[in-house]
Amino acid sequence: MKYIIIAITLITTLNLSAQDNFVLTEGKVTWQKVYETKKSKEELISYFKSSGLFKLFRVEDEQVIATLRPQVIDKDDKKIAGTLPPALTVKANYAGTVIIGLKDYKYRVTYKDILIVGNGELIKKGEKQPFEQHYVNKDGKAFRISFNKKPKTIYNAAFNQTFEMKTAKKDNW
Repeated sequence: MKYIIIAITLITTLNLSAQDNFVLTEGKVTWQKVYETKKSKEELISYFKSSGLFKLFRVEDEQVIATLRPQVIDKDDKKIAGTLPPALTVKANYAGTVIIGLKDYKYRVTYKDILIVGNGELIKKGEKQPFEQHYVNKDGKAFRISFNKKPKTIYNAAFNQTFEMKTAKKDNW
């Protein structure tokens, strides 16, 4: 009976972590999400190349491999920050390595080597610290309890906004 309860708990935990896109493997955090689109592979490459999100950008084997420029979490955006967000989430930027798998009409973003980049408020300006330093237990086997409260939701929404293709709004008169 004890083993059945443990198995159910593990399956539930895995399902919950799959829903929010964060995966912890061997002490490293990865965020992944698949997006549907109406664009072809070539249009996707063109969009991301011209997006201004990336410092380094290359295409190989039907995927984009890029280095994300430091991004700011908009603390005024209620969808992301809500009320009283943890200081680190809104007083530091995020950057890292992005791999975008391409297929016609969909793309999968794998965001790894996530970095917290200081902007001078909590962390020295330009200093880069691994995401895991702040949000993973020292043994590297689990997220810290504090991450599962607000930061997970905030980062999930921020990463989603960063990688979701923006559609041009039509000017209806």
